[in-house]
Amino acid sequence: MAVLLPLYILVFSIMYLTYHSTKYVKQFPWIKLSTSLGFILIATYSAVLSQEYALFFRMLPAFILAALGDLLLGFAHTRNDYYGREFMLGVGSFLTAHIIFYLALTTIVPAQVVDFVLPLGVMALILFLSQNKNLALDKMKIPAIIYSFFVGLLFSKSLMIILSAGVTIPHMLILTGSFLFLTSDLVLLFLNFHIAPPKCLAFINLSTYYAGLALLGLSLYPFA
Repeated sequence: MAVLLPLYILVFSIMYLTYHSTKYVKQFPWIKLSTSLGFILIATYSAVLSQEYALFFRMLPAFILAALGDLLLGFAHTRNDYYGREFMLGVGSFLTAHIIFYLALTTIVPAQVVDFVLPLGVMALILFLSQNKNLALDKMKIPAIIYSFFVGLLFSKSLMIILSAGVTIPHMLILTGSFLFLTSDLVLLFLNFHIAPPKCLAFINLSTYYAGLALLGLSLYPFA
């Protein structure tokens, strides 16, 4: 892990430097996918060390779908098209990843009705934000509101784990990782659909996302 984490940061830095570059626009989706393979490697290596294979194999499809979503959103970025086929497929891939992450975490604390309360609040927040005249969501408004429910569901489950199963390092990593995942998606809303998004939003979106996925992978690491 002493080598893997610095390598992950290095590849992330290269990916971010190419985000605004027109010179590497065709290569960007693949550089982004390379970065995403990093959180899959972190999760895999952590599981090998801890032998926490049951939870790992439940989470692995979600990590893979997140990486696929990164590739598809990378293509959407190169075309500057956030209403087209690649973007919608990417959103669908991420939505499925959130559901799989949630189902994996129910092996720690079973599903409860209370899990679905916070996601409704996240939906309400997105509905409120969508009224902003500077957000050009158009036909993406309804998909964004639906998607927000599942983003909130993962974070909600991580909170329930802390409250029901106690505070441990893996549980705190799950909580922090899911919070960063939620944050990145909220920032993505403004990054892609605000009529004049600040350039700093790209770094905030990418850094919170890749940090969040890395922490979810590290939650499998044997800290004890």
